Amino acid sequence: MSRNEHIVIRSAHDGDETALAVLAVLDGGRERPAGEVLVAESAGRLRAAVGSNGAAISDPFWPSADLVDMLRVHSGVTETRIHTPRFAIRRAIAA
Repeated sequence: MSRNEHIVIRSAHDGDETALAVLAVLDGGRERPAGEVLVAESAGRLRAAVGSNGAAISDPFWPSADLVDMLRVHSGVTETRIHTPRFAIRRAIAA
């Protein structure tokens, strides 16, 4: 994301359903945002979305991590979902 990039943050509407579905597929089929959904748009395309349920999706082919953070702050959803780690941290075996 460059400093000259124009970002629009707005509430999602019914016309965004297809774009949100495509964004969810691009993001690996993650849980789609639900409830009150805020979206970040750049260059006329949805780049990220965050729902009041805490779920977030974003375009992995565009630098969108900052957009997700901005949407979370704007929506007041500051906690992220707790995911089970793929690998457990193992403790060293005491000799």
